[in-house]
Amino acid sequence: MHHFRFENIWLLSHREKKARHVKFHPRKNLLRGRNHTGKTTLIRSLFETLGATPHGKLESWDDNAVCLLEFSVNGEHYFALHQDGRRALFDVESNLLISTSKFAEWSKRFCEVTEFNLVFSDKSESKVVPADPACFFLPFYVNQDGSWQSEWNTFDGIKRFSSPFGPILEYFTGVCPPEYYRARAQKSQDAKVLEEHRREYRLLERAIERFGRTIPLTGPKVSADNFVAEIAQLTKEVNELNAHQEKVRSVAVKEQELVSSLDHQIRMADEALAAYESDAKYLRAGGAAPLICPTCHAEHEKPFLDLLQFAEDARVLRELAARLREDSAEVRRRCQTAFSELNSLNENYLRISRLLDTRKGDLKFQDVVGSIGAEAAFAAFDSERKELQSAIDAAVLTVNALEQKMKDLRSPKRTKAILAEFRDFYVAGRIALQLRSVDPSRMKLTARPALSGSGGPRSILAYYAAIWRTAQGKTGTYDIPVVIDSPNQQAQDDINLPAVLQFIAKDLPADMQLIVGLETPTDYAFDREVHLEDKFAMLREDEWEAAQLTVEPLLEKMYSAMLSRPAR
Repeated sequence: MHHFRFENIWLLSHREKKARHVKFHPRKNLLRGRNHTGKTTLIRSLFETLGATPHGKLESWDDNAVCLLEFSVNGEHYFALHQDGRRALFDVESNLLISTSKFAEWSKRFCEVTEFNLVFSDKSESKVVPADPACFFLPFYVNQDGSWQSEWNTFDGIKRFSSPFGPILEYFTGVCPPEYYRARAQKSQDAKVLEEHRREYRLLERAIERFGRTIPLTGPKVSADNFVAEIAQLTKEVNELNAHQEKVRSVAVKEQELVSSLDHQIRMADEALAAYESDAKYLRAGGAAPLICPTCHAEHEKPFLDLLQFAEDARVLRELAARLREDSAEVRRRCQTAFSELNSLNENYLRISRLLDTRKGDLKFQDVVGSIGAEAAFAAFDSERKELQSAIDAAVLTVNALEQKMKDLRSPKRTKAILAEFRDFYVAGRIALQLRSVDPSRMKLTARPALSGSGGPRSILAYYAAIWRTAQGKTGTYDIPVVIDSPNQQAQDDINLPAVLQFIAKDLPADMQLIVGLETPTDYAFDREVHLEDKFAMLREDEWEAAQLTVEPLLEKMYSAMLSRPAR
């Protein structure tokens, strides 16, 4: 099982010269504060920094604020930096791993670091696309704006995938674990190799058939000793011909490309010169109205110096056009020479043809070469056929083994056991949250409850908790922090709210990291509590200097890398 943990977060506003640093406990964390004190801002920053944008908007928040998040994957620490869509990732030694403003590049690197290999079909069902950070956190974040209802609205943009919620839940609960997707990816690669081998085999069979019709294995079976000198001469002639032909062909291709480039430059120069002539005629026209700026509508005179400079530009352009035409003529001449030389190579081919017509008694040299060549060709064909068949057999065995592994990982028996465990957890959660018992026998992983009134949020919480407990079980794949903001939904009364808080504080898996945003104090103990007291003032002046010393060096590295990257 992979373990992911939030370690530290720094938030900075250069506009306000304020900052906030929060260190997270590996177990239970409570962020306590009234409305507008920054709980949601701090929680949202955890996910936005890593490329998952929660549903909803923040009020009175500096959109250009910087967030640095330290997180760990299986004990290995990383730092993620985010400012207004630009992100960078650093290792524990502050070495830059990636700096980008492109979401796809960031998402790919995040999935590599976390080994998150879930894939979907796109909306058109035409290709396979990888999941992103929002998919990684979706089952483990309950936010105020989109998670407490009967639909999945936690993160923006996740519906760009085709039916993503089922595969996400199956991935984390173990119905379709990472091993399944690794086997699927490997099978896809091996299947392509197998198909390529089969395609080559079919081509080889057709080549053998055509070759057999053209050059049958009949004719003279003689020694080539009488033709040793002719063979040596033939070899020499062919090698010289090939070398010379390749050299001349390369020159001809380069000259053709240069001619095309010069023609394009000449056309551009001619078009620019035509525009200059038209503009110069207008500027010299007597009694013409002054020039008016199309933006600010200011009037500009046409002084003599401007006209003179304009004429000078036209003169330089004319000289350039003339030189380009001279260069083009010279290159065309060289190109024609190269093509003439290629045509002259036919004489070499005629000499080789005459050599093949050489006779020794009743046999021509052509006959001996053809007979020996046919025997060698058929032998080579047979050897190639055996090698391809061996490769095909090995690839078939590999693909079949991977198919069986995928079938075992998603067997009906395994799926049934995981669903039974999930349903039991859901029923137990409903009872603990003081909801009536239900029959879960037909309940699916994606079946979010749709109760109205105060029972709605509690049934949603029981549903999420069943997913978390299943993911933490023996078939689970990832241990990811659970973040709840905020459990007091739809006016829970003085009986139900304590039950909700007790369920969160005591009934959830003890080993997972928990971050809860709450408006009021609670009697239940958390390993670390952070109190947010001032409205619209979550950042503090007294933390600015220390946070700046931590964040600024990484921020400079991120922008230096972006500025040094060549424009594309």
